[in-house]
Amino acid sequence: MDVSQLSSRMFWNTPVEHIDPWVHRGWIIERAMRYGSLSDWHLLKKWYDKETMRQSVIRLRDLDAMSIAYLSIVLDMPKKEFRCYPERQLRPSFWHR
Repeated sequence: MDVSQLSSRMFWNTPVEHIDPWVHRGWIIERAMRYGSLSDWHLLKKWYDKETMRQSVIRLRDLDAMSIAYLSIVLDMPKKEFRCYPERQLRPSFWHR
């Protein structure tokens, strides 16, 4: 697993050599959903199995609605299992009032 293979725009604020692909897997997946490309996603699927990805994404505090929907389908898990989904429902954005 070589983090430098991922798009550099994902880690503009962190030196890549300080990122451990196993320890920081949740953060890497979150960054891939926000700033990565489809090729980044395919690379992550090679690195992590579905169960590892599930366990990582359910703990994330902030994902946009589209990312939650995509991960829900790809990882075969209901949206309500994501930690950020119920919290998002409790905090409607300014634009959705």
